[in-house]
Amino acid sequence: MRLWQNSLPLRLAVITGSVFITVLFAALFASYLTTDYLLKSSLDSALTSLARSTADSWSNKGWSQELSVGKEAKQQIYLQVIDNQGKIVYASTQGALPVEDDLLQLALQGRESFTDSFGSSSKASYEASDEHHESRESHGHRGHLNASTLPNWLRPFWPEEDEVRILYWPLSSGNDENYVLQVGLPMTDNADMLRNLRKILLMISLGAVIIVAAISAYLVWNTFKPLRKIITVAKKIDANTLTSRINVPVRDATLNHLVDVLNAMLKRLEAAFTTQTRFVNDAAHDLRTPLSALRSELEITLRQKRSEKEYVQALKGCLTEVEYMSSLADNLLALARFDSGLQMQFEESVALGPILQRVNSELGDFVEQNQVSVIINIEKDIRVDCNPLAIERLLRNLLHNSIRYTPAGGLIELFLRDRIGLGGYGGEEIVVKDTGIGIHPQDLPHIFDRFYRSDGARRRDGGGSGLGLSICQSIVNNHKGTIDIQSERGKGTCVTIWLPCSQRGDNY
Repeated sequence: MRLWQNSLPLRLAVITGSVFITVLFAALFASYLTTDYLLKSSLDSALTSLARSTADSWSNKGWSQELSVGKEAKQQIYLQVIDNQGKIVYASTQGALPVEDDLLQLALQGRESFTDSFGSSSKASYEASDEHHESRESHGHRGHLNASTLPNWLRPFWPEEDEVRILYWPLSSGNDENYVLQVGLPMTDNADMLRNLRKILLMISLGAVIIVAAISAYLVWNTFKPLRKIITVAKKIDANTLTSRINVPVRDATLNHLVDVLNAMLKRLEAAFTTQTRFVNDAAHDLRTPLSALRSELEITLRQKRSEKEYVQALKGCLTEVEYMSSLADNLLALARFDSGLQMQFEESVALGPILQRVNSELGDFVEQNQVSVIINIEKDIRVDCNPLAIERLLRNLLHNSIRYTPAGGLIELFLRDRIGLGGYGGEEIVVKDTGIGIHPQDLPHIFDRFYRSDGARRRDGGGSGLGLSICQSIVNNHKGTIDIQSERGKGTCVTIWLPCSQRGDNY
């Protein structure tokens, strides 16, 4: 049972073979029934012809004489005449025929009918009165022919050698007395032919079962052969061989599609693994630098006794490094949370204006320190479905970057306004525009890469950890929005964010 459940090729082979064998058996069964029908039809035609010729000559003869039939067929023909009272008035010497009352009544009403009768010692298959028995004994007939006790639909499959096909034919004497002529022909030849046919069909069935089983197994084995090759190649791919691809030539479109999907997945895994490796290396490097500085600061401080002022200055330096590491750890945790796939907790209809005002207020000292101006333009009460804390972090990162890279006397403008997205959906647009130093064209394609910092921002006193814009992009993606950055060196940078009006749906 477990093998059946765990083996798709076995199930497919068995199911396919079963369907073929079922169709074959149905065809053989139909051919057997058709042969039986044609044989009986031929026999019925002979009985009808014989009954018609016998009926034409019976009125000129007395019942003490035999009815005229062909001499060559006389030994194989059963003839019997019954009056309207059910009494046998004539019977041939070949044997007595059973009388079925329902068919007798139909014949007395002028309707012909056919039936089969089987030779047997049983008397349950037909009803006969004591007078019928006495009449048959008076004629000296041999043993009775009895109908089969099998159901009608089973009779074609078990024909007996002494089976007789009987025709009930209505006769009229012309003096208001109706008679019924029974004409019977043995079905021995039919039984022999059907028996031989059964043997032939049985041999055909057994051979077909073997052939179909072999063909089904062969076809299923060859169908799954490319899949087995794909599995073998895929098993050899590990973390060290993610650059490998599955190159198995297959003709089946479905398997080709599977290979393409697997190769695309390997490409994504390779990119993700490369990114992860670079991310870990960069994180280790960024953590090692402040740790080295912190260790050096402490070692130098502890080499000799120093004044209180020198100790305070050393502790401040250590605190700076600790704050940097704390910020880096906080950013790493934020990225891990955004990349985990966990759903953000969204609030409906959150006003963006107060969030922007709060961020601007928090960075007020930093604005004064860098001697820049910040102008906020809000068209109206802009509201979106969002995570307020994530949006606040997004705005803080963008505004902090603009303040940091805008020279003294520069201008930073913030816009909140309605905008239609690229897909024609309504949404809200957040624009952060500054007159800062701008971004070099060669750095623009990489500004969202983690730990990426342009040459002008590689000093830790002038740049961050290189995670700020990556966090911004993750926040926007989690809100099903878009983020775009346009910058020109020496003239400034413009960051445009679009968020849909409503995020209510299956994911939230």
